[in-house]
Amino acid sequence: MERINWKRVAMGGALAGLVLLALTGITATLPGAPALWKNLQSHTRNAAEFAFTLFAFVFLGLLMTFWYAAIRPRFGAGPKTAAIAALFVWLLVIGQTLKGVATSEAVNLPSGPLMPILYLVIILASTEAGAWLYREPEARLT
Repeated sequence: MERINWKRVAMGGALAGLVLLALTGITATLPGAPALWKNLQSHTRNAAEFAFTLFAFVFLGLLMTFWYAAIRPRFGAGPKTAAIAALFVWLLVIGQTLKGVATSEAVNLPSGPLMPILYLVIILASTEAGAWLYREPEARLT
């Protein structure tokens, strides 16, 4: 059984989180996405809220890279495994949103099918970035 390289999970997670943040900012400029931009701005009114938002994006990046590292021994290294990890994280995020809708909690996300699909693409690209940086530790001969 291979061990997870936690240093690389942290590095890949930070990269994935920053890619996630950058792509979210870029997609907020697309036509039909002003609600996403408004939502992002509503969570970054001061330095503490911006720091929390940054933490949340990096945490998701760590989750994406960790999931990739966890399933890598079974599925092998590469983009296919990163896509499987991205799908898991996307289902987790979308499932959490749907839970909020089902329990009538306030959900501050744009409606419609375009945004969840866009989130899948963003999470897929971010997971690929984190997976690209992740490497298993070299096996030692004893």
